[in-house]
Amino acid sequence: MMAKVNGGSGYASSTLLLPLLLFLAACGGQGPAHEAVKPVAVHLKIERLDRDLFQAVDDTAGNYNLRLQAKYGDFYKLYVERVLQAAAFSDPRLPMALNRFVHDPDWSKVQQLVDSVLGDMSEQEAGFNEAFGKLKAFFPDSLVPRIIAYNSGFNYGVLPTDSVLGFGVEWFVGKDSPVVQYLSPEMFPQYRKERMRPEMLVPSVVKGWLQVHYTRDVRGEDLLTNLVVIGKVMALLDALLPETDASLKFAFTPKQLKWCEDSEFNAWREIVGKELLYSKDPKEIDRFMNDGPFTPGFPRESPGHLGEWIGYRMVDSYMRAHPKTTFADLFAMHDPQAILKTYKPR
Repeated sequence: MMAKVNGGSGYASSTLLLPLLLFLAACGGQGPAHEAVKPVAVHLKIERLDRDLFQAVDDTAGNYNLRLQAKYGDFYKLYVERVLQAAAFSDPRLPMALNRFVHDPDWSKVQQLVDSVLGDMSEQEAGFNEAFGKLKAFFPDSLVPRIIAYNSGFNYGVLPTDSVLGFGVEWFVGKDSPVVQYLSPEMFPQYRKERMRPEMLVPSVVKGWLQVHYTRDVRGEDLLTNLVVIGKVMALLDALLPETDASLKFAFTPKQLKWCEDSEFNAWREIVGKELLYSKDPKEIDRFMNDGPFTPGFPRESPGHLGEWIGYRMVDSYMRAHPKTTFADLFAMHDPQAILKTYKPR
């Protein structure tokens, strides 16, 4: 049982701004529909709030809160108040709550495991530089975020703000680690635990940024619009991380990915045959877009969030049919019908 910082909700919470369950993927087997692009040099560094906090709380001067706030700015306030749910930043009890968190045996072991498994994160840092360097090449005016690693107590997997991309280090310590296996199966079912691997870190965190900054609010719109909007994000992620395995970008198992490839036509026939494409029924849209062990209404061999795969395939078909289309052009398009016209699954 994981400890709490205060008398409020515990750390083993299912409350996530961008849950780890919403992982993304690219199409496998055909190669990218876009031209390769040379990354712009962005010189990103992963800032280690997790380490800084665990090393700072024993400061007898007691001013580590102000030092961390000076270093991490408003994100530190967001971290202690929303992520850890420790106390308000101005609350004099905050240092005590943070001290309990850092010295709790469970969370101390988690941080030690993070340091052992992820080390200095040089590999992940290289991945972020590649992804955001290419994003800057595709969108020259795009903002390159600060990347801040924190220990969230399994509260928040990915936390993008306007200028910061934060992620919880404990979400990537390895699916077979005791820390992960001890998590409540009710809040953390096995299919989610399977994703808590170091190799999932970069694609899932980059996707979190894209979902916040490169999508629009599609609540109340039809399934087609939902498919196309997420499909654009998926196609962009594929372009940013072309060497990353498709199953990692999907957060599918290899068998689930193979099922998608083999069953694409049948899945499309299900949507068209039941006249769901223009449905605005939230239950139907959620069925295709939400995560789970499988997609309801489809075989148990299917993955959850099947709509992301279909959306990607639709956008990928459009990009192949219009090879001069840039990503700036693609994201400027607001008519999903134009994307639909080129999609002919077999």
